[in-house]
Amino acid sequence: MLKAGQGRVLTTGDGVTNGLTFQVAAPTALEDAKKSAAVKDYLERLRRAYTWVYSHEDEWAKVWAKETGLPEDVALAAVKRTYTTRIPVAVDEPIIASEQEIADTFTELKLIPDKVDFGDFTDSRFNCDLPPSTTAPCLSEGS
Repeated sequence: MLKAGQGRVLTTGDGVTNGLTFQVAAPTALEDAKKSAAVKDYLERLRRAYTWVYSHEDEWAKVWAKETGLPEDVALAAVKRTYTTRIPVAVDEPIIASEQEIADTFTELKLIPDKVDFGDFTDSRFNCDLPPSTTAPCLSEGS
């Protein structure tokens, strides 16, 4: 729609949120050795998938378009704007501080009932050799 001049951006999260996404697992799953190993395996597969998508934008867009019914050009534009800019980063102090700011804002606006300590909901055991959370996103010609 935007490329065709049929739409406009009403707002973005620029300067409001950090744009990060997280994978979530139940504490009981992380306490169980087999389930924790499965979580680690999943995260490694997800990292490889993002790496593949970054170097295969057109191929992924075609598959995604077929699966979702989106027109291929729309899927490709979305891939270039989102999937290929994502890079896995470590759950570290800067990321926790950034998320804490967002949680505090939600508390102040009464969007959540009580103050939360975001750090209580994080686990760094799967960081491995991931770059710091302050690492810039990958750039794509569509981003």
